Amino acid sequence: MKKTILLIISTLFLHITSASAQDAEYDDDDYNIPIDPLSNDIISVVDIDAKHIYALGEFGLTSYCDPTFGITIAYMETWGGYVTAHTNFNFHKPLEYHINKNGFDKNGKQAFLSGNSEVSRLSLVGGATYKILPKLCVYAGGGYSWRRLMFETVDGELLVVDDNSTEGWTFDFGAIANFDKLLVKLGLNTTKFKLADFRVGLGYRF
Repeated sequence: MKKTILLIISTLFLHITSASAQDAEYDDDDYNIPIDPLSNDIISVVDIDAKHIYALGEFGLTSYCDPTFGITIAYMETWGGYVTAHTNFNFHKPLEYHINKNGFDKNGKQAFLSGNSEVSRLSLVGGATYKILPKLCVYAGGGYSWRRLMFETVDGELLVVDDNSTEGWTFDFGAIANFDKLLVKLGLNTTKFKLADFRVGLGYRF
């Protein structure tokens, strides 16, 4: 009888010890997950959170001295990404009729102009960020932009002036300095290397 009781107690002890050892395998803080069985590097699920997301309000000035206003949303860690939109809020649509700065079309026909003009600006870009210093990131990306100079006709229609308009692919680059929750951004955006848009921004971390 005693041998039977001892055998039961021993069996229970071994079962409890084995269960405790299995539970201990899952007690790591923050559910850390090894990247590689042979590596000591660890990825933690708490590393990706809102503390690395920033919003920046921006002001831009093109090489034609057109002001633009924009916003950037950026995720900045060692590597990250961003998207930026800039505009001057003029979305008037011109006619599909192009002239030069003197008011003549490609066939030499002169348009009847009122003397008024408008500029439409839009830029949409995105790309990657990289932290080169603890408080400094560089960024580079691309997208699509336009600058449309439009002359008004005597009938109130808008015509695109080809000499001073640029539309197409855009290259975007610059740097973002991080002062705790405050960010300062300096950058340059160029459309087909014909139009430059110098940009400065201030941001705040969520």
